[in-house]
Amino acid sequence: MSPAPARRPPPPTLPAGRLQRLESGVDGTGFVALDDLHRNGAQVSATVLTVGKTATSIKDGGALVVRQVTVDCAQGRLLEGRIANFDVEGKLTTVANGYAGKHGRPVDVGDREVPVLCQGAKGPVAPGWQAAQRAIQQPPADYPDVAAARKTDGHAWAWLCAAGARGAWRAATPQDCDKAVRLLPDDTAARLDRAYLFLKIGRRPQSAADFAHVLAREPANPVALFGRSLLAALAGDEAASRRDRVAALDLDEAVPGWVARTYDIQMSQEYRVR
Repeated sequence: MSPAPARRPPPPTLPAGRLQRLESGVDGTGFVALDDLHRNGAQVSATVLTVGKTATSIKDGGALVVRQVTVDCAQGRLLEGRIANFDVEGKLTTVANGYAGKHGRPVDVGDREVPVLCQGAKGPVAPGWQAAQRAIQQPPADYPDVAAARKTDGHAWAWLCAAGARGAWRAATPQDCDKAVRLLPDDTAARLDRAYLFLKIGRRPQSAADFAHVLAREPANPVALFGRSLLAALAGDEAASRRDRVAALDLDEAVPGWVARTYDIQMSQEYRVR
């Protein structure tokens, strides 16, 4: 009797838990799945999600790419496992094997996940792959029609809200955000997108309520703390502004720059430091 063929491992799946954002690359931005880390001495295995700036910007990839990696932090070597490509809807399209040799390859500057895995570097956290996608990728041009056809799909409205908060404004953007928050009441990313949108368009009480909602659930959320500091500055309360700003910077010193870039908010240098 011939031996049974070896069972192939299942393809990587899109991560469901918390995703820490990495430094952006030319074609997209990576995220480390924080709830999927496995440590064995100096070796760390992780799932890494890359979100393309557009649905086609990642060369030979999809709108979303998932990689399975193991890093030997002591030896500075990386072994890449299977790689899966997904379309904008999160549907698996192709699977391939990564290549790094039998013992891995030397880590290089393009392996942006290594500082997180080996040094514990901090960064903004998205609550799932859809929130990560909304933060990086512009929705397709026909997406308002897609969302209208999916009236109860909170993620569809949240993607339009995120795009509007980041500059792709349309007249219905505030309503997009309201629908997203109503359908996804526990999604902090959607709530923060609406908070910053409201801050930008002058709806300060509603913005403050959204920041307060996030901080009631996550008191150490640096993006919400920094947003609240901006509202305090706009209200002329410099003491409260500095208090929240310092708290946000203690948690993540890069948060002012991230907020300024993400939501296209102009701020002077005094609001970027303690």
